[in-house]
Amino acid sequence: MFGSADVGDLLVLWDVDGTLLNAGGVGVDLYSVVFLQLFGRTLEAFAPMAGRTDRAIILQTLELAGIPEPRRHVDPFIAGLTAHAPSVRSAVAARGHALPGAAAALAALAGRPFRPFRSGRPGHPGRPGRPGRVHQSVLTGNIRPVAEVKLSAVGLRDPLDLCIGAYGDDHEVRSELVQIARRRAAAVHGTPAGEFGGLSTVLVGDTTLDIEAALAAGARAVGVATGSCRAADLYAAGAHAVLPDLTDTRAVLRALLD
Repeated sequence: MFGSADVGDLLVLWDVDGTLLNAGGVGVDLYSVVFLQLFGRTLEAFAPMAGRTDRAIILQTLELAGIPEPRRHVDPFIAGLTAHAPSVRSAVAARGHALPGAAAALAALAGRPFRPFRSGRPGHPGRPGRPGRVHQSVLTGNIRPVAEVKLSAVGLRDPLDLCIGAYGDDHEVRSELVQIARRRAAAVHGTPAGEFGGLSTVLVGDTTLDIEAALAAGARAVGVATGSCRAADLYAAGAHAVLPDLTDTRAVLRALLD
């Protein structure tokens, strides 16, 4: 159920774009600037971005642009995104916004106590688990500097512990980010490596790729139908729960903590 028999902590990992905020299209702007800087020409086509990691997006974008040996340019491209990330903060603040209910949901979870209920043997009652806390961060395809700029610009940075999150520069495959975040959370909080295993980790996202990443890692998957995927798509992908948006804080808490 929720990790090992006596574990009571919960790790909640939020997707950023389309789940917590709309950044006003600054991702495309950043890619265009970095591509021009590295290759001296305009970027004409972009790989699909929703639900994917920057490493995967960069690689496919460079392939579409006909760049020879595209994989060897991924790290320089990430370095360029990192260098230019601070320059888009004002654009995010002007063109972007936190999605309705996001700030209230993050505030409601911040430092919240958590006591999962453990089911017992057939014919025997369950027992409450060890009381713990909710720890919340992000699991995003953005590299960390870009994620931090976006969250700060729309006022969502403070309730999140970004040191225990996982980002698009950590790994190309999104499901691998779940394991990275689990290890970081365990290290930061001085707990055993399995502290956040299984359903002791919850992913919240707006695409079927978010749901698939959660399930591949054995985590709980909560969909939010605020992006390009419909609620039916998120359910079909295997989400344990789906919310229309984040405006009903009590419904958000039920979906994450039940």
